[in-house]
Amino acid sequence: MPIRLFVCIVLMLGKSLWAQSNFKLELNQIVLDEKGRKMQSIIAVYKYKGQPFVDPALIGVAGNKDPKTFYAKLPNMTGINDTNYAYIFYGGTDQRKDLKGYSLMIIGNNQRSYKPALLWIDKNHNLDLSDDGAPDTFFYDTPDKDITLSHPKQATAQYTVNISRFSFSYNSKYIGMLDDYYKNNAGPTAFAGALYSFKEQRLNTIAGDYNNGTDSFRVGIKDVNCNGFYNDWGIDQLIIGAYKSELPDQSIVLENKKQAMHFVSMGKAYSINNIHPLGAFIEFSAYTGNEVMTHLPIGKKIKPFKYQLYNKSLKSSKGFKKQSCYLYFWDDQNPNFYKDTQALRTLTNEFGNKVQIMTFNKGLNHQELLQFKRNGLINWPLAIATESILKQLMIGQLPYGIYCGKRLKVKQVAISPADLLLLLKKQP
Repeated sequence: MPIRLFVCIVLMLGKSLWAQSNFKLELNQIVLDEKGRKMQSIIAVYKYKGQPFVDPALIGVAGNKDPKTFYAKLPNMTGINDTNYAYIFYGGTDQRKDLKGYSLMIIGNNQRSYKPALLWIDKNHNLDLSDDGAPDTFFYDTPDKDITLSHPKQATAQYTVNISRFSFSYNSKYIGMLDDYYKNNAGPTAFAGALYSFKEQRLNTIAGDYNNGTDSFRVGIKDVNCNGFYNDWGIDQLIIGAYKSELPDQSIVLENKKQAMHFVSMGKAYSINNIHPLGAFIEFSAYTGNEVMTHLPIGKKIKPFKYQLYNKSLKSSKGFKKQSCYLYFWDDQNPNFYKDTQALRTLTNEFGNKVQIMTFNKGLNHQELLQFKRNGLINWPLAIATESILKQLMIGQLPYGIYCGKRLKVKQVAISPADLLLLLKKQP
């Protein structure tokens, strides 16, 4: 039976219930989580035609606003042919005036021939590529290369991205799709082509494995904004997974540092006390009680709560009491989004007269929900999942489903739309 691991905010546990002794776990492994492994992003390369450069923030964005431009000092490129440039996503430059959130890379000899490509990278973040030392080399048969950037205010805060090329024999349809997308969204720039760009693998998740003899799990922290710091509250993410295994595509954003964060592994709860800014370690405490409640108990009646529909009308959960209902909470990061949506459609069509379907979204605003309802031809209610509702119903990670009988008495928790459909079809 697979180990079920999940993260939740357990606000109802008082500080006095937590053990005083801390565990310190070294985060000593750069790992790929499931989501990072599946991502297929590229660093788009553009042909250099002179200055100024165009800020990438508005490349391909429709509108009347002209994109920002900036100037940079180039290195000595005597004898260099086929000069290109690219922007590497990097959160360490998000506070400067020009080229916020990126690092400039100048590429010489980018024709992928016997001459190696030369990569000048603005590693000191001053838009002067003549003072960054010798360029990196990328030969035609180089499999990949790590590029490490240090934060301008703290050199020990480092972010690494791995770059590689598509082979000339790679799926031509996929290469053609990338070419069409980037050429159509290049704005005033000239896209060099997918084969002359770089594949990008962000090495921004650090992890450690914990094992005390009875409980074991892997803890990962993702540097979401790629600035070399791993404790940016409200941005970076905590991921809990199985011991010495790939971290799942399930994470939670680090909450405000004044609010205690907790996670649960194999029915035992832990409180996070400290995350080292550079991701060197994480400190946590174990809950000392014999039992920790991580979900609504079966048979419990849910207390009434109010919620807003996509059209801003205010409703009460008291309207669910006359028949069974299914409360489904979701966000747009759900990897099973299409599968769950199809199951919800079938539930509504086949069992809508017996079970009231109610869905709650976290992350989208009212206008976005309205657009989703129209474009997706959604025939079930859409509401906003507020933090107070999630807290009351003890929901930590999304998606999450609760199946209730009459008078909102809990019958099943953590049940997916597909699983509920199977359950209802088995009932007489």
